[in-house]
This record gives sequence, C-alpha cells and structure tokens, in this order.
Amino acid sequence: MNSNPRLKVIELRNYLLKRGVREKFIDYFEDHFINSQNVLRGFVLGQFRIKGENDTFFWIRGFENMQTRLTFLRSFYERGEVWKQFGPGANEMMLDSDNVYLLKPLGRESFAYDEFAKGKGIVVVESFFTRPNHRDELASLLQADWTAHLNGKPVVCVSEMSENDFPRLPVIQDENLLVTIKTFRDESDYESRLSQSAGLKARMKELVNNEDTLILYPTPKSFMRNAGFFSAREGS
Repeated sequence: MNSNPRLKVIELRNYLLKRGVREKFIDYFEDHFINSQNVLRGFVLGQFRIKGENDTFFWIRGFENMQTRLTFLRSFYERGEVWKQFGPGANEMMLDSDNVYLLKPLGRESFAYDEFAKGKGIVVVESFFTRPNHRDELASLLQADWTAHLNGKPVVCVSEMSENDFPRLPVIQDENLLVTIKTFRDESDYESRLSQSAGLKARMKELVNNEDTLILYPTPKSFMRNAGFFSAREGS
C-alpha cells in the first residue's frame, strides 16, 4: 500500500455526543474505527477535541476520489463486520453525526495522507460562508495575508459539489463555502499570528456572511496509530 496516498476528497466530521461520554467515545473510536477504515481506503487523518466544547468529537477522513469514497462507504457501512459489530455502540453515544463538510482542495490537485500531522500542536479550522460569487476573492485576500504573517500556508478547501451518492450519510455542500486548516505550535502562537492580521477582518466584512473558528486539540493517539498502520502494511 502506498504509505502516503494522494487524497482529492476529505470530510470534516463534527459529532455532538451525549453529555459526559466524550472520553469513552474517543477510546471506542480509536480502538475500533481507525485501522478498520484505513484498510478499506477510507483514511482517518486525525481525531480531535474542540476547545470549549466538552460534548463534541471532531475527526477528518479522506478519500482518493468520489468513486473510492462510495466504494468505501458501501463496504464499511453496508457490508462491513466492524460497523455491524461496533456501530450500534458508537451510535448510542451520539446525538448528531450529520455536521459534515464534504471538501476538496482549492488551488492544487490533492492532499497528502499526512497533511494534518505535520505540526505537533493545535489545528485551527476556519469556515467562511461568503456572499455569492465572492469565494475566490476571499481566497485571494487570505492568501496575501498568510504570505505576510503565517509561517507556512494553510490547507484551503471548498465544497466538493459532486452528488453525495451515499445519502445515508448527509453532508454539507455550499458553493460559497471556503475552509482553511492550519497547524500552530500552541494557542499563544495562534493568537500572536492572529493579532498581526487584525486589519484583515474589516476587509472581509464585505465578502463574508458568517464564519466560524474551531480550535482543535489532537487526541494522544491522533496521527500516531495511522502512521503505525501504514508502516506495518509496508513491512508485511
């Protein structure tokens, strides 16, 4: 298996959990749903706690293209023994699993499998719903600001607008959506770089209807077990 597959589609999956079960859910997810998905080429790219939200679980899943996504979803959820055995336990701990962005990269062909594991710190996801026909203008504005103030450019995504051909798992698709994903050393690093971009907000008001920022803390087993899976496969 290619140790760093190229991915053209990702899902940002934000789950609302029942009160007080997050740590149990994280352990359950990491025990049952990482290697079992990777082996079917539905790649788990990272698991996170969201700052300030004690009853949520955020994770990223990637696919080589929309066709391999459909093949994976059918294999894992409809025919897979792992989901048949452990899916009910996961569903029992969740209140909502439909807050999912289906995305593709903007300005390049694909993601690397280890795209979100390059920094050992926090991950910041910013979602912007722009006014109609202003998405690319916002991307250009942000690009200029990143060049001036950030050490390394964020991953930039837009909605994958192909039909969601597995409607059992709903996704959010919006042609005016722009999402950025960036790693920082820690919150102080993020706040320092953010303060250097203070003038950007005023310029964005004419382009953006609403926005949201999530500060994500990787779980201790995020990335690590994924890399171990591929090392084992490569050596076999």
